[in-house]
Amino acid sequence: KLEVRIRKYENLPKESEFRDEKYRAALTESLMSQDEDKVNEQGQKTGHFISHAGTYRSGVMSRFLAAVDEAVDPQPPPRFTARVKGNPKELPILAAKKIENRARRWMVSAEWLAKEENKKYDSPSYILDNGRAWGDPKDPEEMVAGQKRVKEQKRLIVSKKRVKIEEMEAKKKENGTKKGKGKSKIQESIMPAPAQPVASTSTAHELPPAAESDDEFSDY
Repeated sequence: KLEVRIRKYENLPKESEFRDEKYRAALTESLMSQDEDKVNEQGQKTGHFISHAGTYRSGVMSRFLAAVDEAVDPQPPPRFTARVKGNPKELPILAAKKIENRARRWMVSAEWLAKEENKKYDSPSYILDNGRAWGDPKDPEEMVAGQKRVKEQKRLIVSKKRVKIEEMEAKKKENGTKKGKGKSKIQESIMPAPAQPVASTSTAHELPPAAESDDEFSDY
């Protein structure tokens, strides 16, 4: 469906207001309508699909896609998938990592976004500003790049602070160890030397020589 719409968009009449490149951002997979199988009265699939557009779509977005669908496909596929337009359906806006897959403000109904349950989508992860072509001072790519730079700068600042704190802690530990060694040396220097044993010259306590015994070497 997306590929067909891209071909039709590129084949819009020159006088069409929607031929402008600023509408091209709406042609992305994340913003396509949701298809469901069409079944007959017996509950069997008919091979056709019912397309439900999201209720978040703005009037401009709806008119743009309607104009694209009415355009002639310059390269129609050999097998055509029939789709029937169904009632709008409450669908979420999808968050996307890539900028090209996110919605723009002109695509989303301001009334829908103002509802309490939908305010969570009013975030750059879901919806980006329109860009210079719509009168904004910057394109979404510039804004996202700027946000990334700020985030990276903050990360570097935090990293430098952490390194500095670690260095200070290491220095404190080193100084504490040196102080401990110095204190031990001071204590050793002021402690009295242990008393040395003195040799005695008195013989009063000397034992007499052992008496010789005849028992061990006697002859019989």
